[in-house]
This record gives sequence, C-alpha cells and structure tokens, in this order.
Amino acid sequence: MRRKILVTAFGPFGGRTLNASSLALAELKKRLPFLNTRILPVDSVLAPRLLTRALREVDPDAVVLLGEAGGSTTIRLETTAWNELDFRIPDIRGRQPQKLPIHPSAPASLASTLPLETIHKVLLEAGHEISLSTDAGRYLCNQLLFHALRLMGSTIPTGFIHLPLEQDYATEKAAKALEAAIQVILRTGNTAGPSAGRRAARSGVRGRRR
Repeated sequence: MRRKILVTAFGPFGGRTLNASSLALAELKKRLPFLNTRILPVDSVLAPRLLTRALREVDPDAVVLLGEAGGSTTIRLETTAWNELDFRIPDIRGRQPQKLPIHPSAPASLASTLPLETIHKVLLEAGHEISLSTDAGRYLCNQLLFHALRLMGSTIPTGFIHLPLEQDYATEKAAKALEAAIQVILRTGNTAGPSAGRRAARSGVRGRRR
C-alpha cells in the first residue's frame, strides 16, 4: 500500500498575489497525483487549526510543509523549529505577536524528523541549489513546523522546506526538487529522527530568518 504523504503550502501574504510554495505544490501535484495537499492561509490562528484538521483527516505517514523565503536563492531544508512567535510583519489578519511562545509548556526547540541529510545529498547531486538551515524564522513557517512536530512526535517524518521566490527559482525546477525529496521520503521512511537537526545546529549551519 502506498504511504500517505501530506504536503502543505501557503497562500499569498505581505502584499504579494502569489506564493512560491503554492505554485510549486500545484506543479508537484501534477507529477505526484497521489499526494494529499492543502493550501493554508498566512493566518497565525486559522492555519494551525487547518493543519490539525488535515493531519486528522489524512492520518499521514509523512508530512512536508512548504513556504517561501524572499531573498533566498537556495532551497532551504529546515532542521529546527523554535518555540517562539516574533513576527516582523503582521499575518493576513493583522496579528503581529512579539517574543511569545508557541506552546508555553513545550521545549525551546524541536528537530525535523525528515531524512534531511539524504535529501540534501540527492538534491545537490541533481544540481539543485540546496542548503540546510537551523533558522526557519519566527513567522508562520516556523510556527507550523513546531506545531506539526509537536503533534506528530518522532515516529512520523515531518519537516519544512523553504523555496525561493518564483523569479529566483523557476516553479518547474522547484517542483522537480520537491519530487526528488518526496521520493527519498518514500524510500527511506523515518530514518533521520531528531539527530539530523541537532547535528546541523551544532555545526553552525544557519539560515535567514523569515
């Protein structure tokens, strides 16, 4: 039986009419029609609720969250989610929390459980601009990654991939990279565990905050 994969992306925000993650997800769905997909609003209250509902409905074997990172020229594999909301811009409902925990009783950080090192190797060998990042920002990308990791625990591969804006990384190219990442997840299952995130954090690999 084929494993169930949930892949989410975000709708537009910050005055933009498109989001690179939803464009790439639409193209990815054409390539891998068996995927379960959702587009989530950049709404710090509604998005976690909709993600929780999707996780309940799909009961996935793996979860891949997508977002866009303006100013980045590489696909960023996020190793770590931080238990903090510190929005540099408001969400689409005007909320802009500052220096607040996502879940007050939860740890300061949670590590991705996707096989990130294998994904990184495969995409690099395929010619993609790819990097490991320990900083997904303190906006909704980080919020939903933390939320998903907290809900799914260590047994369901879960993680976040940041994509450059579409003018900096063509949608078709981004979708090819995502397809390759999904194939790695299908082949390997949950072989990464939390150690990949901790190793990347110790090595000082950093990303740009969004």
